[in-house]
Amino acid sequence: MEYTYEIIREDKIIIVTVWGDLTTAETALMGKTIRQKAKTMNYNILFDFRNSRNKLSIGEAYFWFANHYDKINIGFRTIPTVHLINENDKQFFHFFETTSFNKGIKIKMCTEMEHALEYLKSA
Repeated sequence: MEYTYEIIREDKIIIVTVWGDLTTAETALMGKTIRQKAKTMNYNILFDFRNSRNKLSIGEAYFWFANHYDKINIGFRTIPTVHLINENDKQFFHFFETTSFNKGIKIKMCTEMEHALEYLKSA
């Protein structure tokens, strides 16, 4: 998995473009790095996963924040985040969005960049 990010200062959004296979270790490290930056800057996050392939399990999705972020900074849960996803991984990300919402974590799933940016600008 590889990623790049762009900081959109006027909208206070970090856009992360991800490609390759989403594996636990790499995805968790990327998420931690970007979430720390967003928390420090008070920015929202857009993860663009449209060119990636999910290799994470439903179980990992359910415990993602507890296993990877809560011990670092429980405030990572409050950062408004959008996952821009491809059709192949829609079921996984829908589960992740629902599970996160039920735990009070601010994550939304979108399939179009326009909707993702609109959501984050109003968050």
